[in-house]
Amino acid sequence: MNLLDQVQTRLRSFTPTQVKAHHLLLAAILLLAVFTRFWRLGTPDGCYFDEVYFPTTGAEILHGDKVAWDFYGHENTHPPLSKLFMAGGEAIFGHESRNDPALQCWGDQEDASKKNSPDWTYSPFGWRFFGALAGVGAVLFMYLLARKLFNSEVAGLAGAFLLTFEGLAFTQSRIATPDTYVLFFILGSVYFLVSDRYLFSGILFGAAMASKWNATLTIVPIVLYLLWRLARGIAERREEQPLKPFEAALATGLGLLYAGIGLIVWRYLATKAGQTYDVIGGPLQALGLLLIIAGGIAILLGIAGMIRARSAGDQMRLFSPPGRLLLGVALVFGVFFMMVPGYVYALTYVPMLANGHSLGDVRDLNRMAYDFHSTLKTPHPYQASWDTWPILMRPIFFYLGGDAKIYNLGNPLIFWLGLPALAFTLYRGLRFVRVKVEQGTANLAIRGRITLKEAAPLFVVLAYLGFWLPWAAQPRILFLYHYLPALAFAILALAYVVHWLWYHERRWGRAVAITFLLAVAATFAYFYPHLAAVSVPHWLDESYYWFPSWR
Repeated sequence: MNLLDQVQTRLRSFTPTQVKAHHLLLAAILLLAVFTRFWRLGTPDGCYFDEVYFPTTGAEILHGDKVAWDFYGHENTHPPLSKLFMAGGEAIFGHESRNDPALQCWGDQEDASKKNSPDWTYSPFGWRFFGALAGVGAVLFMYLLARKLFNSEVAGLAGAFLLTFEGLAFTQSRIATPDTYVLFFILGSVYFLVSDRYLFSGILFGAAMASKWNATLTIVPIVLYLLWRLARGIAERREEQPLKPFEAALATGLGLLYAGIGLIVWRYLATKAGQTYDVIGGPLQALGLLLIIAGGIAILLGIAGMIRARSAGDQMRLFSPPGRLLLGVALVFGVFFMMVPGYVYALTYVPMLANGHSLGDVRDLNRMAYDFHSTLKTPHPYQASWDTWPILMRPIFFYLGGDAKIYNLGNPLIFWLGLPALAFTLYRGLRFVRVKVEQGTANLAIRGRITLKEAAPLFVVLAYLGFWLPWAAQPRILFLYHYLPALAFAILALAYVVHWLWYHERRWGRAVAITFLLAVAATFAYFYPHLAAVSVPHWLDESYYWFPSWR
């Protein structure tokens, strides 16, 4: 039976009773996500905030203008994938005349000829289209991820609902900057990761990094999940054949090799454009080289041991069950989460190469971008340090157009209740773990178990911390929107709490869950004019500034 026959058979066997309530609820949530993201997407009718950088560079890429890939005067502080999507939207939706000087996108003197040229004036709906679509896609991936992690339709629907009515995610999905793409690709990557579809996970991980470098932090949930799979598999095979020395050597060598490659790539990017990378030019460079050498030696010793074991015994029993698992995880990481993402990242520079630039130009562009982000310390009125993000201390004014404003403000209920939700989720993950100080020896004894049911909440909390805490070491100035990937995992924690309340033995659990979700939607509706450039009376506008730092 061919594919067409299979589809026809399924359609004939389909009955309306197969459509369950959660399918209808998901469809309703996705329709709300589409409506909120796309309605009035062309407002403001021009560039605002960082749109003066991204869509304009996208237009230059679309025109094949070689200067699109110059660092100065163009947006190349981030990798090109999001700008390629913007260029695609501009190509699809075409041009639009614009006469208001305040809404012009071309402000630099070198671009004066483009300012009023109909060939360079594109529809804002076009350059925002794929970002809004990514915002809707993030809602879908949130549903899939929460459902997968907690084995719960309630958690999936709650997560999708909360992300739909989250103000920070909403505003980022309606402005042509990379952050909405990053959120979409990260959630997709993590969903495919926990679904054991590593190729798709690696592709989306690479796409996330090719949109913005902060997506590199996705390595935290990737490593957490693979370590969990490894620990669980070894525990299940505890009574079987023990790990062989050559298997340990091979796995150790691969680990050292990966660490060395990562360190060298980092220091290679940190080398100033035009300078030659010195493999022993500093302690970190030397450490990276030593790790690669040590990894290579360990791999060679492992291969030698494997050859000896193969010549001495049964080839069918060459690898022990835990060794096969350990090497499998090590190879999965190297192939799907280093090679595949690197390949995807490199592919996004093909348009630059096709435009007459060299691989050296690509290298220097990335090095200048690294230098920009590592030295960006000029104060900004709306900057916000990493430790203030969870309490929503300093949002950003994206647009001021008289009575119409766009404020990059998160939903306060989601932000503020996300913290206790994370604490509760952590408790649920560790509820069967006990820590005790033994009398006499004063040794710390840790006993207990973490089953699959407890691992998922723990994974969410650790991934949240992995996306948030590394920003403490970031030298550049920061903004609230850098919190968006971590916020997605706070929303997962809230979805878990809703799931817990829904199935609580007391009747009040469902009432509390429904009340919370309705309150989130009502809060979003209240702030909506402030998020989407809707003109409101002065008294209502003044009511939005709950704290002095919100002005």
